[in-house]
Amino acid sequence: MALDVARFRKLVALDEQDPLSRFGLGQALFQEGGAEELVEAAAHLSFTNSSAPEHLATYHVLGQVLIKLDRKDEARAVLEAGCQKVGAVGEGMGRDLGPAMAELLRRL
Repeated sequence: MALDVARFRKLVALDEQDPLSRFGLGQALFQEGGAEELVEAAAHLSFTNSSAPEHLATYHVLGQVLIKLDRKDEARAVLEAGCQKVGAVGEGMGRDLGPAMAELLRRL
């Protein structure tokens, strides 16, 4: 099921500093997949990554966006940081994203 970009835009408009709303919008834009959407997604996800570095899903999605934008050096740095953070979290807190991020790194 595709995420609703319009709904996330409304949430971001209510509070532009909310990292989870920005993550949701970035993820929804990533799913849309167009070039302009990917550039905007990268901006929202980068904001989330810097303001909520404990949110592991951001590393995973941002890494994928950067790969699609052919910004592989940035993607590598984001994914490596995400893999390092995975070791510090317990089960059910995004730890399952570690292997997925490691696989994206392996393919770079």
